[in-house]
Amino acid sequence: MFYFLKSEWFKLVLALGILGSIVGLLFYAQYESKVEQAQYEKDKAAHPMAEKITIDNYELKEIDDFNHMKWRLQAKSAVIEPVTKDVNLTMINVEYFDEGKVKMKVMAPQGVCNQVSHEVKLRGGSNINVVAMAEEGKSRLETKDLELTKKNQFIATGGVNINMSGVAKVTGDRATGVFGKSELQDVKITGNTRSIIGTD
Repeated sequence: MFYFLKSEWFKLVLALGILGSIVGLLFYAQYESKVEQAQYEKDKAAHPMAEKITIDNYELKEIDDFNHMKWRLQAKSAVIEPVTKDVNLTMINVEYFDEGKVKMKVMAPQGVCNQVSHEVKLRGGSNINVVAMAEEGKSRLETKDLELTKKNQFIATGGVNINMSGVAKVTGDRATGVFGKSELQDVKITGNTRSIIGTD
């Protein structure tokens, strides 16, 4: 038996066995590396590691089928979230157009918009409200929060004050309506409402 352990044949089998084990370990390590790389790529795709992007003088706008400006949002600064495409904004000015002329303006100290859906949510500050007003001075809305939805519709919440020049001044907790061509339209105000008729 000891003769077999000392034989060249045994040494060859032993060397080949060690070599086979090393090669097997290398293949296994390579396989594990590929599995980990595939998992990393999957995780990377699910959670991109791109950094937030900061932009000065940000602008977002909507153009109709005839290349006419429908509305334009401008902000002094913007921080883009790469995953959600939300944009955190400061010092915001939104303009609504009709036949190339500005008809309604909305101003807010802060807010967020989404680059894909174009949803806009504006917020007031500690001493500054969100303000929307017609260029011709026919109507003015002041509130803590204002959500701009599709087809020029809006939802206002938090200390809503609406002044329709010469018609009425109304206050409440919540209001919905439409930014019309030159004034607020289809306004519905609810919650602790008060009104004064015929104010300027």
